[in-house]
Amino acid sequence: MKELFDLLEKNERKILVLLCVFLAVASIFHQGFALKQKKAYSYSAESLPTLQKEFANIKELNREIKMKWLQWDETRRDIADIEKKYFYKGNKNINQLRLDLRRIFRKARIRIISDLMFDYADWEEEKLKMVHVHFTMAGPYVALKSFIHQVEIHPKFLMIERIDFRKIDTQSGRIELHIGLVGYYEN
Repeated sequence: MKELFDLLEKNERKILVLLCVFLAVASIFHQGFALKQKKAYSYSAESLPTLQKEFANIKELNREIKMKWLQWDETRRDIADIEKKYFYKGNKNINQLRLDLRRIFRKARIRIISDLMFDYADWEEEKLKMVHVHFTMAGPYVALKSFIHQVEIHPKFLMIERIDFRKIDTQSGRIELHIGLVGYYEN
C-alpha cells in the first residue's frame, strides 16, 4: 500500500489525506446524527398508534360537542320562535289579548253577560307576566264546546284555567258559566 502512496505526488497525498480526514469526520457525524434520527424515528413509530387512537378520541369528542352545540343552537332558535309567535308582547301590543278574545268570542258565537275582568301578575324570577281574565257567559252547550275549541286552536299561550257552572236550564238547554282564562306576556 505504501508503494501506492509513493506513486502519488506530494499535493495529491495532501488532498488524499484531507479527503480521508473529511470522510472520517463525516462518517462519525453521520453515525452520531443518524443514530439520533433512528432513535427518534423508532420512538415516533412506536407512539404513532397511541397518538392515532388519541386523535380519533378527540375527533369523536369534537363531533359530539358539535352535535350538542347544534342541538342547543336549535333549542335557542326554537325558544326565540316560541317567544315571537306564542307569547303576547307586554310593551308593544298590550291590547292584543283583548282583540284575540273578541275574535274567539265572535267565532265561538258566545254571549258575554259580564264585564271582562283582567288581573295582571308578575313572575319575579322569570321574564313573564301572567294575566287572568274572568267573565261570565251564557248560551247553549254547543257554544261552550265551540269556545273551548277556539281557545285550544288559538296560537298564543291562552288557556282555560277554570270553568264554574252557575245556572243550568234543562228546559231550554241554556247554561251560564263563569270562566277564568290565563294568558302569558313576555316583558
